[in-house]
Amino acid sequence: MTAVLGEAPERPETALRTALPVANFLSFFAIAAVEFAVPFVAVSTLGASSLVIAALGICRFAPQVLLARTAALVVERYDQRTVMLGSELLRVLAFLLSALALAAGPGWGPAVFGLANIALACGSVLTSVSTQVLVPAVFPDKALPGIYARLGIAESAADGLAPFLTGVGLGLLGVSSTFGAAAVLALCACALLVRIPRIRVPAADQEDGATGAGTDTGKGAGEQAAGSAGRTTLWRGLRLNLATPPLRILTVWAVAYNLGQCVIEALLLIALLDQTPLTAAGYGVLRSCVVLFAVLGASVTERLPAPLRTGLGTAVFGAGAVASYALLGLGVYLGGAPGLALVLAGFVLDEFCSGVVLVRIQTFRARAIAQEDRAIATAAYRAANLTAVPVGFALGGVAGLVLSPVTTLVTAGALMLLPAALVLSRPVREAT
Repeated sequence: MTAVLGEAPERPETALRTALPVANFLSFFAIAAVEFAVPFVAVSTLGASSLVIAALGICRFAPQVLLARTAALVVERYDQRTVMLGSELLRVLAFLLSALALAAGPGWGPAVFGLANIALACGSVLTSVSTQVLVPAVFPDKALPGIYARLGIAESAADGLAPFLTGVGLGLLGVSSTFGAAAVLALCACALLVRIPRIRVPAADQEDGATGAGTDTGKGAGEQAAGSAGRTTLWRGLRLNLATPPLRILTVWAVAYNLGQCVIEALLLIALLDQTPLTAAGYGVLRSCVVLFAVLGASVTERLPAPLRTGLGTAVFGAGAVASYALLGLGVYLGGAPGLALVLAGFVLDEFCSGVVLVRIQTFRARAIAQEDRAIATAAYRAANLTAVPVGFALGGVAGLVLSPVTTLVTAGALMLLPAALVLSRPVREAT
């Protein structure tokens, strides 16, 4: 049962419907701005080496895996307004640290950037787990696709706009002012999240013991916390993600998607510059523009024909998202202008299908996973997918040394057809 603590001036879903997508946009815009600016500033101003840039990347992603279980415990133990405000304040801290990094100089500046990335990572994992618990707990089932579509539009729009506007900001305002502006955006998100009621989603062991208001369950707060910690493990969360055939297939598909994507990303720019007339600047513009198709995909999810608003849509668009990398591999292999056109088509197909399938998968998971299990299931799902990211980059880098970049891309693209075939299987097509 979802509990709302205290009196709220409006229904929880009303406050969330208006505040959450806007706060989501502001948060992801600020995050994308810093993710774009930190490596650039670290290299151009502080003279960071490739080893430092790699360490900054580890600081950005490793805490999201290592602290996944802790994030689930926090989300289960505290009300969601407190969790989401806390995660935004961690982002404010990250942006302020980034603004101060230049003052620390070349010696300590990269270390300050590292601390900022750790704070940013902690905020990201808390927000992700809390959102996947909060939304299905508050909104009626029929409203879930629309809410997830709005959140997807906000995230994709922020990811598309932030790099360009951050580059402009760095040129016009300077480094510290740009990071300060990102902190202001995060504070604006906090102002919106304050309107969310104090919604608490108890864990299962807490619900089982709560027979009524004022009932003495015989357990102290410490015992209840220990019970929650005992059942909130990543291993249990992983089993929840593999509990049914559709969940199992979609989890394997997601990990394969992230793994294969990162194998390809490790070598894609090198191969494109060698095989096609694309320049590095043109590549940046291209990647920024195609993100708009993710916005389009999320926005049309609920306007698709009725059969595609079911498991069939999840299967079709999930297959399209991973199969697009086979198109990328073919384009790189052909080279020249025709090959570049195929690469562009692959990017567009990936972004559009990803925009649709993300909404479909989030909706399905909200319906398929019990309320008391959502926090740890989401944390384990994120941990598995984020682990696939560095593994994919490492595999791509090694494969690029053993084979040629073009051969690696063609092979990886062809292998991506396997998860495409998997997600088209009957259990996914027949899932609601």
